[in-house]
Amino acid sequence: MNQQLPDLNTIVETEKKMFGKYLLPIAILLIVIGIFGLLSPMILSAVTDGIIAAILIIAGFTWILHSVQMHQHQLADWLKPLLLLITGGIMIAMPNAGIAAIGLMFILYFIIDAYRNFTQSGVHAHHGRGWFIFSGIVDIAIAILFFVTWPQGSLILVGIFVGVNLIFDGIILLMLRNASPGQGTLT
Repeated sequence: MNQQLPDLNTIVETEKKMFGKYLLPIAILLIVIGIFGLLSPMILSAVTDGIIAAILIIAGFTWILHSVQMHQHQLADWLKPLLLLITGGIMIAMPNAGIAAIGLMFILYFIIDAYRNFTQSGVHAHHGRGWFIFSGIVDIAIAILFFVTWPQGSLILVGIFVGVNLIFDGIILLMLRNASPGQGTLT
């Protein structure tokens, strides 16, 4: 197995091939949805909740099919799909609770990411140590913001953070589109 990381040119070309002629429309769509999310964060929070709920429900039905095909008859074999279906159903029936749960997941994510950034600052003492520390501090600040405003703040913050993420993803795709082979950077 190849343990060497691919270079930036390989990554850019792979992404261009994957998205093909749809790279520009996808990038624009992501940016538009992200801007809409910043303008209407509660709607994007609800959409995010709905998408996650749908994924959980699909996973639950998929697991049920798997259990039937494997002729599983133990209660433990049916708990996982049941939990997935119930969780997805609750997120649809009570979207505010689902969005609040997503807010809790963001808190956990930002705390873990801060920990990673602080530990990486020691590993990369010469290259970007300050950026790792800065990123860790920003992660802690965002986690605190979610924590002190939870659960009501999640209704707006989830939409804002998802919207910002979509905008940056769209911008990155636009930068990929404009990157030429051998360029080495995404400017």
